[in-house]
Amino acid sequence: MPTYRARLTVLTPVHIGSGEELHHGFDYVVHQNKTWRLNVDRILEERFAQWQRLAAEGNYPPPARLLTTEDFCRGEFFRYVLPGVPQSTRVYAALREFIKDPWDRPYIPGSSIKGAIRTALAWAGWREAGARVDMATLHQWEQQKRQRRLSSRWVGRILERRIFGRDPNHDLFRALQVSDFFGPQKPGQGLMVVNAQVVTRQGFQAPIPVEALRSDTTFEGTLKIDDYLLQGLAAQKLGFHHRAHWLTEEFIPRLQKYARARLQTLAQEIEERFGHLAGAHRIVRFLKHMESFPLSSTQTFLALGWGTGWDGKTFWTHLMEDTEFFEGLVGLFGLQRRPKGAPQRQPGDPFPASRRVVVQDERMAAPFGWMLLEIEDEEG
Repeated sequence: MPTYRARLTVLTPVHIGSGEELHHGFDYVVHQNKTWRLNVDRILEERFAQWQRLAAEGNYPPPARLLTTEDFCRGEFFRYVLPGVPQSTRVYAALREFIKDPWDRPYIPGSSIKGAIRTALAWAGWREAGARVDMATLHQWEQQKRQRRLSSRWVGRILERRIFGRDPNHDLFRALQVSDFFGPQKPGQGLMVVNAQVVTRQGFQAPIPVEALRSDTTFEGTLKIDDYLLQGLAAQKLGFHHRAHWLTEEFIPRLQKYARARLQTLAQEIEERFGHLAGAHRIVRFLKHMESFPLSSTQTFLALGWGTGWDGKTFWTHLMEDTEFFEGLVGLFGLQRRPKGAPQRQPGDPFPASRRVVVQDERMAAPFGWMLLEIEDEEG
């Protein structure tokens, strides 16, 4: 089984959520333009008597209220400290947490990486696999949805089975194993706090503060390809023989093709739809630079995590080729969520109508999720 060492380098802020929200005053506090993650157990252990006195008076203070300015020199009161602060610092304001190991070190789950690779290879292999959608397909889905036998998630799985295999046992991605990727070894290292905002033609919507990976942070892991499943009788039996090259000699070229197509489209979209907003042209220049960057045969760009957009997690352009089908799909599954005050969607309008971007000083600062993937075999 060939094993490849792999490295991911962060190019723009990446957020992979833990599923939890941190709250100002209870989980973190803002001080000197930094975000301090509280060690609540340690604070209450030392200041519990003070907390009880305040509670007896009818005040139930958040743990941060027990701290003095001098306490910010005491490392034991804090799990980690991040550059950047949420836009809102009211009590209980939420901050979306990045996924971490038990020692508060950020990592990138192998499932997130494998999902991004799967999306790219599905898009690149759509026509080869004979996948297609049309109005007859949509009518069938409408019937199944009325009978409560179908959701938008299951639609994606139906299409994936046409490309990768009819069930998990016959799925091409059985042959690809992706480890979790690990990087910085100190609590919170490599993270920062950024404020994401939904951007529309009308401007910026409410901010969403998140913990995100900082540019130039690197993570390492492994990719393994089970070549036994891709050769001979096993490949014939599982139906992999026509697609084995997707994971072998054409693996990186296919990922590169998908990445360049997305970068080109994203740059064009931001230029045409949001170019009047502050900071947009800087993002466009960055995306165009990535698109034209001379990647080697072992490198590709990969977009993963929160904020990469509908097109970063679906079959993208293949679903949009037939306008009638696509408009029916949007209506059937309610894919168009209109920001407050936005006009009703009309057939042919750009989709999606909004993007999530990093905003700093009321300017668009960066897109979410872009990384550089580099692989080499165990012998270098």
